[in-house]
Amino acid sequence: MSETEYYRSQTYQEYLLSSHRRELCPPEDVYAFFNWKGLNNLVDFGSGLGFYFTEFRKWFPDVWIWAAECQQEIIDMILRRKLMEGIEQLTPFHIDQSDHPLLPEWVPVPEIIFASLSLSTFPNPGLAMDGLIRSMKAGGRLFIVDWSKTESGFGPKINEKISMDKMKFLAEEYKLEVTKSGRISEHFYGMEVKASSSFIYGYYDLKEEEDEDSAVFKQ
Repeated sequence: MSETEYYRSQTYQEYLLSSHRRELCPPEDVYAFFNWKGLNNLVDFGSGLGFYFTEFRKWFPDVWIWAAECQQEIIDMILRRKLMEGIEQLTPFHIDQSDHPLLPEWVPVPEIIFASLSLSTFPNPGLAMDGLIRSMKAGGRLFIVDWSKTESGFGPKINEKISMDKMKFLAEEYKLEVTKSGRISEHFYGMEVKASSSFIYGYYDLKEEEDEDSAVFKQ
């Protein structure tokens, strides 16, 4: 496992469920930071073992939670937890590990995608944001929680963190609008992102007969 795949470590995944993480970034502060209005289907992108599952059920008792994960072993653990704890209205699903993630068509189009500590694991978080925005209907919102780029004795190394300013820059590079950004706590920041007025919805076509060297964009 390379350093950039620290998130695959079972030790790291267990840390993400720890009381220490809860102390550093209380879920109540995350809830207060974002505007959750109009929510029916929520995708927890890169959910891990489900740090927020209990909170979601408390905050949104009628909302369906779709937990997106690329690691099958984590999905199996989520399913086990769902059964053991009786967590209702929760469906984990596998999402392909891609630099430009797109939700599968059978998942109901969400109003909000919540990405906590996941976008910084991508080679280009801006491209990942682009894919997630395309997976929502027009007006859909992407909520980002990620590590501040500071030295600490926990979490990923500083060179594996993406600063809030760079995350905002990458979003704007893909014609996305950052409607809110700021520190949630000392070690975490939050960001709300949606498509800007110049964003063009469509899809990327990788057919070799149309372009052998690059992705062709089609409306």
